[in-house]
Amino acid sequence: MGRSARIGGPIAVAIIGAILYFAVSDMVEGVDLTMIGLILMIAGAVWLVIELIVNRRRSAVTSERQVVRDPSAPGGTVRSEREVRRDEL
Repeated sequence: MGRSARIGGPIAVAIIGAILYFAVSDMVEGVDLTMIGLILMIAGAVWLVIELIVNRRRSAVTSERQVVRDPSAPGGTVRSEREVRRDEL
């Protein structure tokens, strides 16, 4: 099963922060809504970057070696090596 980036939460937090920062002009006693909005926008952006980094597509290289004993070959052995590239989800 593949991984998918969960970006809905960080985008929602950033949007709520933007609304508080840019659109709300009401004052709540003892609470600075613009500062809370700024903090939420930054937190949403950092969360989004972390989600994208953790869930990025990765690739792996697998090496495979096969040794076959063949008395007619010089030294009596035949070696075969190959690399296989595959995407990990």
